[in-house]
Amino acid sequence: MPTMSTKEAFAQARAFSEQGQYRAALAITRQLHRSQPHFPPIVALHVSVLVRLHRTAEAIRIARSALRHITHKQHRVIVINTLVDAMTQAGDLDDAITMVRDEIERQGDVAVLYSGLGHLYLLEDRKDEAVAIVEEARERGMMNAALASIYGRALLRSDRTQDAIELIEGLRDETDDEQMERESGNWFKALNALGHLYDRVKRYDDAIEAFTKSNSMIPVTYNEEQTSAITRDLIHLWTPESISDSARVPVPEGAPTPVFVMGMPRSGTTLTEQIIDAHPEGFGAGELGLITELFRQCAPDPNMPFSADPKGYDPSALREAARVYREETFALAGKDPNVRVITDKAPMNFWYMGFISMILPDARIVLCTREPRDNCLSCFFQALNPGHMYSFDLESCGLYYRHHVEICEHFKGVLRDDRVGVPVFDNVYEETIADQEAKTRALLDFVGLGFDEACLRFHESGRVALTLSNDQVRQPIYKSSTKRYERYAGHIGALERALGDLIPESERVSAG
Repeated sequence: MPTMSTKEAFAQARAFSEQGQYRAALAITRQLHRSQPHFPPIVALHVSVLVRLHRTAEAIRIARSALRHITHKQHRVIVINTLVDAMTQAGDLDDAITMVRDEIERQGDVAVLYSGLGHLYLLEDRKDEAVAIVEEARERGMMNAALASIYGRALLRSDRTQDAIELIEGLRDETDDEQMERESGNWFKALNALGHLYDRVKRYDDAIEAFTKSNSMIPVTYNEEQTSAITRDLIHLWTPESISDSARVPVPEGAPTPVFVMGMPRSGTTLTEQIIDAHPEGFGAGELGLITELFRQCAPDPNMPFSADPKGYDPSALREAARVYREETFALAGKDPNVRVITDKAPMNFWYMGFISMILPDARIVLCTREPRDNCLSCFFQALNPGHMYSFDLESCGLYYRHHVEICEHFKGVLRDDRVGVPVFDNVYEETIADQEAKTRALLDFVGLGFDEACLRFHESGRVALTLSNDQVRQPIYKSSTKRYERYAGHIGALERALGDLIPESERVSAG
């Protein structure tokens, strides 16, 4: 890094991380950390990159080591936040809770520590304790939007929803627009929690207003022209002919079967992975970003990866990508020889189905789908990260959903072609809700596992799903999420128009 200053190197590493190029980011953060191993921003960035690469043990060791040398209170909070992320990924929630509690004892009234502790309690389904910590913070005069969102989520399924509504409404009414804009990240979550509370008590007009206000706080703009261009390029370039004429990577003997659970966010991907993970021979690796990164690394032009002809890929790069993917996912499974199936549930992997078939020809694709309006409303309601730019506006969500359908229908035909030979399972959310056992048996048979009763009781596994579906998958399958769009008939005209012929005129519920 001789030609870059520390500031320039840090900025470049952060940019790589934000773009999902975590290995490129790591090459820089390793050098930065060697030179300044106790500088909080460097430690935090380095640890966060390691967490994204699922190198959890290393991340925890580095953060703990740095904390022994950091005494400044705010600096400690910076490192503790990333350490909590690493410990959560490792499943060390109890230790993380103890650490944050100890830090509260050490520092006293620091609101971000209280909200962090509340979030950990929610992940462990200890909602009463989450409520108690927020109420303790409130008594100490520390109430803010982050704490209010924890309170709302903790009380959502309780008989105290009105208490949470009144708290968030009161805080909102006391906050002027300028302050709300300064604290937009926390208000994004608090207003989202308020929307869910309104939905729970059937105040649907108020709910859609709260969700709309929440989403307006994220400064992103969906690029329909770019998404259309990517869709056209993929459909034109990735065909059975182009894939079969390319250098596909051989399958190593005895390797666990890679199973990709994909589809739109909120289409049942987390539920599906939980079912497979509950099987004694299945392992859920979670929502990995590995395929996205490998796709960009292997593309002949990394700056235009979606415009590359499959025949232009370097065979050695494909072999290396396959090796990296298999080794890293098997390591996540603890290199357990009893694991026969490893799932990757990154929903957006549907863009990369052709690439997956080249580097992992033994892969199996589980394509999750859901009623389009319910799926799009759930995305709009769910406070997805800014990478899902389409999700903050219902019209954009409908337009994006159409591209999702177009891409998935194309790749289903490509992958099922005998020249490619990668099987695809249509996993319809509403079918799972209607007959859980039949759909579970079919799913397990598709991925190569025998039926196991534990898969029907996935919600009892104790596994923490580190996604926004965390609360739902702790419960038995429920039917209240179907035909949810009917409750919002007066607000989804733009969505139905954007979905076009996916929703026949005779089935539309909006006024037009």
